Amino acid sequence: MSRKVLLWAMALVVILPTLFGLGYWFYWDQFQRYAPVTITAPADVAAIQSLLDRADYVSPDFQKAVLTTGPASGITTAVTQPVSKRWVYLVTFRNCQPCRAYEEIEFPRLQAGGIETRVVPFALADNGATKQSTPEERSTIAELWLNRSWPLYQQWRNAPVESWKAENIPVADDDMARSGVVWASREFVTELAPLLRNSKVTIAYPLIIWRNKNNELRVCSCTSNKAYHFIREDLGLPGDLETDVRDLLKFPKSILPSGSESSASSSSLAPAPGLKASGNYGPDSAPSSF
Repeated sequence: MSRKVLLWAMALVVILPTLFGLGYWFYWDQFQRYAPVTITAPADVAAIQSLLDRADYVSPDFQKAVLTTGPASGITTAVTQPVSKRWVYLVTFRNCQPCRAYEEIEFPRLQAGGIETRVVPFALADNGATKQSTPEERSTIAELWLNRSWPLYQQWRNAPVESWKAENIPVADDDMARSGVVWASREFVTELAPLLRNSKVTIAYPLIIWRNKNNELRVCSCTSNKAYHFIREDLGLPGDLETDVRDLLKFPKSILPSGSESSASSSSLAPAPGLKASGNYGPDSAPSSF
């Protein structure tokens, strides 16, 4: 064997594994690390589903007050009627910017595909003597859990934190029953977290929970827009090729087609896992309620 051939052989021994390793790392870093987790333990599936069933979510498709009048008694009662059989739960807190980004980008797509979008808001637990939620926030969360008003949720989420006064909403801190509802919102995530960790789910927000076409319970800590397409694929919804490719590969704005800058800026609200941003708890910084 000539020296030249030997050198080429030695180079290939080094180069090929390196290229394979780099390719696998790129695939994991850009795609697989954002993949959702399937909950497989039957006991955990049952416990998580029980928590979801008992949570007082808000949803645009939820008809909270379908009024009927008893023909004999004349008594008016409220009948609860969930409209959709397919759903996606979003677990969120007030200042979660990645949660807002997910709602703005993905909720219209999910709703257009007949998926009911259910939001479970919770109040961050106190960090010692430091309050991580405002009285107005706690009052609003109690009202949302009790009356499940989607218009109120939209008003609350769309209003700047400093300008939201929770007008005409009873003060939760002055009412033991409503304070108990705020506690229940925190207890929901406190009970949910260890069940998810049993399946190696990294707790970060937004937490998205759904069932795929095979009725498997799936969970995504969707702090990055690179995870969004997995959920739509699971639910059998068509993707947006331009948006998905841009989100996955992070094309520079200078090479994006005209008219796409607005959606790119919305997507940028969701940082990648592990990055800490104001109002976001990534994998390295979970709320103290856990």
